[in-house]
Amino acid sequence: MADSQHLKIIKQGVKAWNEWRKDNMGVRPDLSGARLKGAEMPYANFMVTNLEGADLRETNLRQAYCTHANLAHAKLSGSNLQRIDLRNANLAEADLSGCDLFEGLFVRGILYRTEFTGSDMRDSVFIGAYMQEVDFTDCDLTGADFTRAKLIDVKTDGTEKASDSS
Repeated sequence: MADSQHLKIIKQGVKAWNEWRKDNMGVRPDLSGARLKGAEMPYANFMVTNLEGADLRETNLRQAYCTHANLAHAKLSGSNLQRIDLRNANLAEADLSGCDLFEGLFVRGILYRTEFTGSDMRDSVFIGAYMQEVDFTDCDLTGADFTRAKLIDVKTDGTEKASDSS
């Protein structure tokens, strides 16, 4: 469950949140289970933030900084995630279907049973990511980089692929 103080700060807007983060760099924010559907949070600093199970559907997280964030079981469907930084993030069983993930960074991320169906993932980077049972059905993966990514039972356009892109 989200920390009530952290929830109060994020609901004040990105400027207040990012200022608080700058002043409290040693704190690991807890927004687990938060209901932030439809929020405007471009450029938000969610580094090392616990967003497990958060409802972020139809949210604007364009260019948000989510390095080392826990987004397991989070709902992000229909969100604007252009150029989002998800390096080393946990996206296990997260729903990112129908998202705009143009130039998203998933470097060394954990993607287990992550749902991307129908997302725009052009030029996204998955270098060194671990991906098992990920669904990329009907996604635009033009220019995506899967260098050294571990792919196990990954679905693309109704087919499953297992490979180690070492």
